[in-house]
Amino acid sequence: MIIASPAKKEIAIQLQVLQSTTTSSPSSVTSTTTRTTTATTTSSNSTSTCNNNTQETVYFPHEYCSNANDQDVVTVSKRELGTKNDFVGTVFTRWSKSVDEHMVISTIIHETSRQVQCQAFIHDDTVFITSPITDRLSNWADGEFQSCVTHLIELAEEKTGCEYLVIALDRRHLDNNTVLKAFMYLGFQMIDPTVYGQETGFVLVGYEL
Repeated sequence: MIIASPAKKEIAIQLQVLQSTTTSSPSSVTSTTTRTTTATTTSSNSTSTCNNNTQETVYFPHEYCSNANDQDVVTVSKRELGTKNDFVGTVFTRWSKSVDEHMVISTIIHETSRQVQCQAFIHDDTVFITSPITDRLSNWADGEFQSCVTHLIELAEEKTGCEYLVIALDRRHLDNNTVLKAFMYLGFQMIDPTVYGQETGFVLVGYEL
C-alpha cells in the first residue's frame, strides 16, 4: 500500500457525515469476546481480555517483529462523559450522543522503541483517532513519524474493516502547521469543517483505506 505520493491530490475525499444514530460497538470489530464475565481468549493473531462488562483489551502482536513486547494494545471502554479523556465530546460536541464507547490504542515503533498512545472511536465505516504527536515533531527521529502513521493506517485497515481513517489535530499544538504538512505529505487530506462539524479548535485530516 502506497501512503506517500509526489502527485498532489486535487479532489478531497468524501467522508460520511456522523449521524445521530446508535453507533456500532468498536468491540464487535476488534474482538468477538462476549462481555459478561472476566475472560481471556487467544487466537492466532490476537489476545482479548474482557473485564466485568466495562472494559475489553485486545492485543495484536507485531507480525514483522520478533520482540514479543512489540504489540498493539487496544482497550475498549465506555466513554468518560465530560472528562478530559472524552475524545468524542471534546472534538464532536454536536454528535457525541451517537457514540457510547471509545478506544485507547497503544503501540510501539519497534525501530526506536518509542511508545505511542492515541484515543479513538469507530462510527459506521470510519475510524476517528487523535494525533500520535504530543510533542514537537522535531523531537522524533528520522522516519519515526512515517513509520508510526503507516502502522496506524495498517492497523485501521486490517483490524477494523473500516473504509476511512480520520485524525484530529489540535490547533493549539505548538507544531500544528508542521504536523499538518507531514500528514498531507503521507497522503492525508484536510476535511472541510462542514463535513463532521468538529469544534473550531481542531483540524481533521482523512485517509481512504
